[in-house]
Amino acid sequence: MKRILLILLFSPVIIFAQDDLMQLLNDDSNYKISSTFKGVKIVNSQSVELVNKGDLLFLIQHRFGTLNSGAYNLYGLDNAQVRFGLDYGLNDWSSIGLGRSSFLKTIDANAKIKLVSQSKGEDFFPFSIVWYSSAFFKQAIWKDMRADDYLFSDQISYAHQVLVARKITSALSLQLSPTLVHKNIVNQGDDTDLMSVGFGARHKLTSRISLNAEYFLQLDKENSVNPLSLGVDIETGGHVFQLHLSNSAAMFERAFIHETNGEWSNGDIYFGFNISRVFTLKK
Repeated sequence: MKRILLILLFSPVIIFAQDDLMQLLNDDSNYKISSTFKGVKIVNSQSVELVNKGDLLFLIQHRFGTLNSGAYNLYGLDNAQVRFGLDYGLNDWSSIGLGRSSFLKTIDANAKIKLVSQSKGEDFFPFSIVWYSSAFFKQAIWKDMRADDYLFSDQISYAHQVLVARKITSALSLQLSPTLVHKNIVNQGDDTDLMSVGFGARHKLTSRISLNAEYFLQLDKENSVNPLSLGVDIETGGHVFQLHLSNSAAMFERAFIHETNGEWSNGDIYFGFNISRVFTLKK
């Protein structure tokens, strides 16, 4: 599976390399590369895209149950998980966000900072690099919070990522995402710090439709499965619809990277979608 995924992600580079080389040789203008990905997320994972300055992005992420749950559950459509998120562009190079997931009753807060943009010309730089950090708080009922062994800090975990992406051609973009997840509390014998590397790709089919893929290889693997997700992005004016299939029901970094148990080969596949809408609050 790993070899097949790497071939799917990187074989288009060979196909488009010659055309891209000719563009580089014939293009002497200076500009920053834009629209490496269509949205702030590839599927579950973050992309190098940020919300524009003064814009508020409202994101709804939805996951149904597994396809192998059978006809009685309408192949997963009877079950659902959801995450609501708000992301605001502070300026041209940073944004902040807040979200809440029904999965594990988790609230997340995040910040995203663009360190450098891919550009051509005199200021040539081959990649866009973005720093992303997020904190997760697992909610509890009042009865559990009053227990003697309850600690607020035990409910908190963190994720830090360096997102490195390149728009290879007008149609093809690739991203590498080294990731560190820290958990304040773990089961005995488990590690509090978990490393992984994410791989993401986007292939543009038309001006409004693209195919996306992402995969995370856990370097510190516990009792979980490496998440693999495939999707289609559809832009319709002010909205971006992302339809996808994944072996993870979670929609925030700590959980979908290191707490995925579904196997594609067993039919543990979740159908879902993301819908985003941008509101301009400040021009």
